[in-house]
Amino acid sequence: MKTVGIVVSYNSTADLPMSLGSLQRLPVNRVVVVDNSSIDGSVQMALGYTPDVLTSPNVGFGKAINLAVRHAPDADAYLLLNPDCGITPESYAALQKALEDNDHLGVVAPTMRYPDGRYGISAGPEMSIAKEWLAALHVDALVPRGLRATLAHSKALQRAVPMLRYLQTGPAAGLRDVAWVSGFCMLIRAEAFHSIGGFDPSFFLYFEDVDLCKRLRERGWGVASVGDSVADHRESTSTSTVGKRRLYRDGMVVYFAKHGSKKDKRLAQALRRFPI
Repeated sequence: MKTVGIVVSYNSTADLPMSLGSLQRLPVNRVVVVDNSSIDGSVQMALGYTPDVLTSPNVGFGKAINLAVRHAPDADAYLLLNPDCGITPESYAALQKALEDNDHLGVVAPTMRYPDGRYGISAGPEMSIAKEWLAALHVDALVPRGLRATLAHSKALQRAVPMLRYLQTGPAAGLRDVAWVSGFCMLIRAEAFHSIGGFDPSFFLYFEDVDLCKRLRERGWGVASVGDSVADHRESTSTSTVGKRRLYRDGMVVYFAKHGSKKDKRLAQALRRFPI
């Protein structure tokens, strides 16, 4: 499988050694970096790892990925990796095997692990505005740890209340069919990517990965989390200066305007306005 690794940088000099160093150890055929108008030396840092460094106005994540794909069209798959992420050859091999062994899969992603050993949310069920409101109100903090563990392992409850699947975070055997996987680290089949025209440029940052997966599923492609593949995610603060919460909710509004009901749209717009 001919694979091109893609990293989008924005003031990422502190993070690029993690992602680009990781890609150097993988059997990828080419690495492309798209720099979104960094002012901290990210371009020079990236050039130390690959000659394929494209500079662009700050167009956001999805548009930058589309630019990289146009620059390197001759590929069977694209490995998207955030600047603050790293993946081992063994975990990458598990992603690659999943695509090679399952022709219906359009995109796969690993489990997300933070530096302190905790596991983050890297996949989930169909997006809902109810989940966004509950998260904004920090309702999950009211749930005792023991009950959270019970809910995370109850298949019956998760079938009844799909948003409980967000509690499934940690390594697991085999593949898990999901509605979406996170763009922090994903391996996407080139044929699938091109079949839907890539990322929707309406999104600047956040929710473009959820939208991509939804459109893939609508075209008949599968989306899966590879439970025995793990990628480390440092969660850099490169978006803090422009307001991570604002960017997240802007993406949320675009997503529900595109895919939600009238009620979803109103609730998304209301959540963007509220300072919570």
